[in-house]
Amino acid sequence: MAGRLLFVILMYCFHMYQAQDLLPPTLTVNPPVITETDSVTLHCQTPPSVSVSQCYFYTLSGGTRVFPCLKTLTGTELLQMSQQRSPADLQVKCFYIVTFEGSNSLSPHSDPSSITVHNPLPPTLTVNPPVITETDSVTLHCQTPPSVSVLHCYFYTLTGLIVRGFSCLKTLTGTELLLMSQQRSPAEVQVKCFYTVTFGGSTSPHSDPSSITVHNPLPPTLTVNPPVITETDSVTLHCQTPPSVSVSHCYFYTLSGLIVRGFSCLKTLTGTELLKMSQQRSPVEVQVKCFYTVKHGGSTSLSPHSDPSSITVYNTVEKESSTTQSIAPSNDSTGLTVISPYPFPPVTPAKQTSGWTVVMSKNTGSSSSSSPTPVKAASAEIWKFVAVVAGCGVAVGVILLVSALLCNNKITAGPDEVKRQDTKVEYSDTYHMYCPEEPAASDLKMGQMYSPVQSH
Repeated sequence: MAGRLLFVILMYCFHMYQAQDLLPPTLTVNPPVITETDSVTLHCQTPPSVSVSQCYFYTLSGGTRVFPCLKTLTGTELLQMSQQRSPADLQVKCFYIVTFEGSNSLSPHSDPSSITVHNPLPPTLTVNPPVITETDSVTLHCQTPPSVSVLHCYFYTLTGLIVRGFSCLKTLTGTELLLMSQQRSPAEVQVKCFYTVTFGGSTSPHSDPSSITVHNPLPPTLTVNPPVITETDSVTLHCQTPPSVSVSHCYFYTLSGLIVRGFSCLKTLTGTELLKMSQQRSPVEVQVKCFYTVKHGGSTSLSPHSDPSSITVYNTVEKESSTTQSIAPSNDSTGLTVISPYPFPPVTPAKQTSGWTVVMSKNTGSSSSSSPTPVKAASAEIWKFVAVVAGCGVAVGVILLVSALLCNNKITAGPDEVKRQDTKVEYSDTYHMYCPEEPAASDLKMGQMYSPVQSH
């Protein structure tokens, strides 16, 4: 209303001083086609003979503004001035006023110039990388036209429709993106952006959508060392997480006990503690798994679980027994050599009388046999010796087993065979061995007592 009143007053002044001959100005616009966020320069060129400080611009649809004769406006300002919305084709004119002898003279109006105002150019949205996990990050870049003075950039997903105002270059985690889209992984998230300009706060068209694929987090790898322990030994559990992940906590559980324990990702447990977790008793094979959590802001995401790892737990007595049976005899325990005048005969069930003096030596030289001493023996007792051997030490066990076999040797041995081999040798120890039966009458008369192994 005020603009129209000013226009009427000026027109009146023009008629009052129309006697004075003034030339019309020339209006130029550059560029003639713009968007709301672009700028256009209006130049009301007055005659050189006229001294003018200000010019008047108006659109044919309405509104008059006083500016310097060279003025730059944005498409948004020009639309406000014309009281129109884009897209629009605006007709603009200008005139000027000259003060002469205390009176104002109004110039004729310029020819109209046309300015076409389009909608603002849409931004271009880029995402990098386009495929992530929940714990990875993606960078969103809402690229605006270079000529635009941007106030804010806004992002939203096509599913969640939650608009977030960020800087035009923003990094989000997969978890945060899923919260925006109100989705769960695995998911394909469609994202768009737009912007607002500083002057007038007009909104740009929206960008084309960009796609981001969000997978589940990668599972950890569980290693155990050592895989075989006793209840009093320790085992180290290592829940190895992906290197790009910022882990909040690691969790371990057994497949039998299903008791989840939160530890550091590298944890040492005793066999007893592991048995308590698994609710089992030794000996047992315990299956263990782990997973981890990642925290982003107020949300926590859970990783897939690792493959199971096996830990065998013995009690201490079982482990020692197993170790003893698995150890090969050392050279020191086998240094005693059993010397026999005959090769070992096959065992038969017949009872015969035979006696031997068995000579052992730690030397590796030759040997000689002694005369046989009659002792009553039974082959059935050989099996008792075999039982004794199983419970004895390595060296003594070998001696007893060989002696038991020798007690039955008289089945095939003759008097001539007894006398063979008469080679001199040095001995460190001499032992008498006998089969545990009743001693012969001659032995009883001698009053000699025998034990299974007797050193002289």
